[in-house]
Amino acid sequence: MLTATSPNDTARRFLGTLSKPSHLLIAVSGGSDSTGLLIALRRAIATHGFPHTLTAATIDHALRQASATEAAWVFELCARLDIVRHIRRWTGDKPKTGIPAAAREARYGLLAEIAQQCGADAIVTGHTHDDQIETVAMRASRANHENLGLAGMAPATLFDRRIWLLRPFLDVTREAIRDSLRQVGQSWIDDPSNADRSYERVRMRQDNVAIDFNPEAGLRRQALSQATADWLGQHATLISGCVIKLDRDALAAPPEILRHGMATLAAVLGGKPHRPAAQATDKLMALASAEGSTSLTLSGCLVVRRKDVVYMLRERRGLLTLPLPPYATIVWDGRFEIRNHTARILRIEPGAISPILPDLPGPARTAMTGIFPQIREESGQIVEPGADFESSPYLPLFDRFLPAFDVALADRVAAILGRGPTLSCPI
Repeated sequence: MLTATSPNDTARRFLGTLSKPSHLLIAVSGGSDSTGLLIALRRAIATHGFPHTLTAATIDHALRQASATEAAWVFELCARLDIVRHIRRWTGDKPKTGIPAAAREARYGLLAEIAQQCGADAIVTGHTHDDQIETVAMRASRANHENLGLAGMAPATLFDRRIWLLRPFLDVTREAIRDSLRQVGQSWIDDPSNADRSYERVRMRQDNVAIDFNPEAGLRRQALSQATADWLGQHATLISGCVIKLDRDALAAPPEILRHGMATLAAVLGGKPHRPAAQATDKLMALASAEGSTSLTLSGCLVVRRKDVVYMLRERRGLLTLPLPPYATIVWDGRFEIRNHTARILRIEPGAISPILPDLPGPARTAMTGIFPQIREESGQIVEPGADFESSPYLPLFDRFLPAFDVALADRVAAILGRGPTLSCPI
């Protein structure tokens, strides 16, 4: 059972962990969690003299009629607290289904825009221990047997490779936060959607789904990430910019590391934001333990074993031709981020890799004839790499939301593919 943790003590400890004087953007909805976070951080800075500054941001999701009024309430609260504040509205059409996930994407995208505009070093959210339990319960209900999601939310997550999301209240209960607000006479807003059972999180909360959350799960996941990163560093080699070769000693790794590493490579090389499901990963492990020559495809990745060596690359199927508008940046095939530096409309289509080495397995050589991005003018003329466009590896498994647990592994995969490390975490 969680020992009662004071929001004020937690805020003080959190501010003390920041590696430098920081400008923090606090996400404030007006609910008890984020309101308590803002007040606790402000009090800690005033009381203990931390060299940090706070700015508040509210995202109006425009999903309920009262949302604009609630955003205005937060604006007035921040004015009383003498905290600079921003409001952004999620405009445009809303999805008919998957609203929580879409709202989450929109919210963090808007928060990141505000952070960039005001020069914030990190975004801080009010996720609590209650949220952590609900998150683990939801993931457990649909997890495969790898159970990576049972580590819960990380205290820090890198969003879109550009700004860190920090969650200092993951060990603080919602009731402790509300008690602290009552003690200072501060009210909060109760969002009626928190009682809407059409949302999975609400059902988990109301049904009191039992979950045995172990805080050490995050440490185990981080250790697995580091061990897998070390394994890749010792045994993985990039060939022709798109094929990863695992040497004969790679397959002798402990099963947990081998499984995690090969599933990670399959997702990244296949351009997918999630690792293969458990049954598909079982087939991958069967290939790793097989004798002789064999191959399979999963998650868009072709895996070829020749004797004791494994080759992994994108399979030649389902690759699209896409327009690249003037001065635009798009992700092509989930694997490459391509920027058009011209005022012309360009076109991205699957092309051949050079060189295609003759000693590679036949299936790999065949795939390599049509899995690399080729840039053309509207006329069809090939645009050679240079000043007109820029291309860099994209890692869909890590590049949108990267929990601190997985930084070591993400950095190792990025290094193998020729990309630099992630932004340093501020705590």
